[in-house]
This record gives sequence, C-alpha cells and structure tokens, in this order.
Amino acid sequence: MKKRQFKFIFALTFLSVIIWIVGEFIIGEIFNNFAVSVIWAVICLIACCAYSLWKCPREPDDDEETLQENAKGDRK
Repeated sequence: MKKRQFKFIFALTFLSVIIWIVGEFIIGEIFNNFAVSVIWAVICLIACCAYSLWKCPREPDDDEETLQENAKGDRK
C-alpha cells in the first residue's frame, strides 16, 4: 500500500467517525430513538465504503502501464 493510499484511508476514516459522532449527538438530543441511531450508523458505514470505492487512489495495472509506456514511445 502506498503512502498516498494510507493517507486517504486514514483521513476518510477520521472524517467518517467525526460525522458519525456529531450525528449521534444530534439524534440523542432530538429523537432519542435507538432505531434512528442504528439507521444512522448503517448509513454512515455505507456512505464511507461507497466513497472509498469511488475515490480511492488505485495503483495502475501492469497492462495499463505497459500500454501507456508504449503509447509514449510511439509519440516520440
């Protein structure tokens, strides 16, 4: 795992936990309902996973690297 990927995962996890905790405080003050709290936790988890899959920096495949190198060589 590259340093860039680790930073992304750490920052996303930290932000997700902060959003979840703030949401729990708001739910506790306004609704005070266990079901709403569980639904909020599930929504936070799904959103974090979806965003991670969508935006996580990926390592290029070997085939893609070879194709890009070949394309650069052809341009020269």
